[in-house]
Amino acid sequence: MDRRKFIKNTASFITLPILLNGQAIQVFGANGFISPEDTNGRILVLIQLDGGNDGLNTLIPLDMYDNLAKVRPQIILPENKILHLTELNGIHPSMDKIKNLFEEESVMFLQNVGYPQPNLSHFRSKEIILSASDSQTNVSSGWFGRYLEELHPTYPENYPNESYPHPLAVTIGSSSSPTCQGDINNLGVVLTNLTTSYSSQSGVVDFPNTPYGYELHYITQIMQSTEKYLAAISETADMSETISENWPDSNSLADKLKIVARLITGGLATPIYVVNLGGFDTHANQVVQGNMELGKHADLLKYVSDAIYAFQDELAKHNKQDDVIGLVYSEFGRRIASNNSSGTDHGEAFPMMLFGNQVNPVIYGSNPEIPEAVETKTNVPMEIDFRSVYASILHHWFQVETTDIQNILFDEFTILPILKSNSDIIDVKNQGDLKISNIFPNPVLTDCRINFKTSGGPVTLKLYNYSGQEIRVLLNAKLPGGNQSIHFSRIGLSNGQYYLVLQNKFERITQAFSIQ
Repeated sequence: MDRRKFIKNTASFITLPILLNGQAIQVFGANGFISPEDTNGRILVLIQLDGGNDGLNTLIPLDMYDNLAKVRPQIILPENKILHLTELNGIHPSMDKIKNLFEEESVMFLQNVGYPQPNLSHFRSKEIILSASDSQTNVSSGWFGRYLEELHPTYPENYPNESYPHPLAVTIGSSSSPTCQGDINNLGVVLTNLTTSYSSQSGVVDFPNTPYGYELHYITQIMQSTEKYLAAISETADMSETISENWPDSNSLADKLKIVARLITGGLATPIYVVNLGGFDTHANQVVQGNMELGKHADLLKYVSDAIYAFQDELAKHNKQDDVIGLVYSEFGRRIASNNSSGTDHGEAFPMMLFGNQVNPVIYGSNPEIPEAVETKTNVPMEIDFRSVYASILHHWFQVETTDIQNILFDEFTILPILKSNSDIIDVKNQGDLKISNIFPNPVLTDCRINFKTSGGPVTLKLYNYSGQEIRVLLNAKLPGGNQSIHFSRIGLSNGQYYLVLQNKFERITQAFSIQ
């Protein structure tokens, strides 16, 4: 029997707890090892905000503040408390350390990130975000796990070895991250703390030539590898200590990032670390009434801000600040309007944040359009597909060829200028070549004229409803640069709020309008 095919066919069983030498072990899959040369010595830290972060209470569109105050009266931040990043954008007052990093040119925000036909179930949306699948397809592997399998097609045979002595991926927590799941194996090791250890079964064992024998041999190999790479982790951690004075107390995210910092500064050649922070499902009591810059969401954002600031400071003190970037994301955002419980309900698009010394320190994407009045279920429309962010990390950070990225992500996605060194892509600080100038009349009664500007080349203009579903393709053509105009008829469309999405190769602009 082909051993890899056998493993794939029995993968669901291999995730069950087993006993080995009397110890209960959760088998998350085999654990690979990687050479720094495979990923150019570069490291990615993923921070997942579990529950669906409220993006409009995190990165605030200052030009939309008056309308936000009308549709979010129960939770709106006082305008004079918002920390300004630019003339058009501010952040929550709890994120003062992130403001410092932005001013130090070490933070990038990407606005209105999502995916077509979004799913508002926590479980399903996490599957989509971590696997990088579309919302209609179930994929069991994770996006980074598929990348690692491209580098290590024979894994887990003969791992660890002299060339690859360190874990391929590390999750700090209690369970393995689906992000690092390959088609057959999960390629990550799980740590709860730096004292995690394990003693595997040793000696030569005769395994029967049966399906059970193959499975037992595989599991035994995993356990023996586990013992070796946990020993390597322990040895690496002993090579370094945290020296930053900025590590906060009583901050679970900071505790996890401190472990990551110890391993990175100690020299562990692991290209990806995954951590998470829960609590972002803020349906109720998101703020403190009468003092709305305080509350549950404010506390969570402070944990994120303080932990990342300390992590960056730690890397800088060890001269590792150029080797690491981080990505902060959630499974979905929250709706535009607040609810009657001083909270927000499951929504669609959300901001992502990249941090690190080499990230492009800008706010990428346009501010979401906030009408004066919105329906209860109205959402922030998607402007950037989250898979474009993954594709950009793979291409620019890990230097993966675009043809290989298509295999990893199942499709082609726009590569974004996420690094300061991206001189081959437009400077996002000076965007403006793509613009929806106006929609007249708005609201639309029967028809209207849509005026827009483009730099030239292939352009699409699509119509979406308030739920993020594509309704029509209004334009798909190659146009000269300059001002353009098309006629739009509302025939066949019901009254309500809609969004126009104008896109060329590098930019995507969203504009809200109403049909009455």
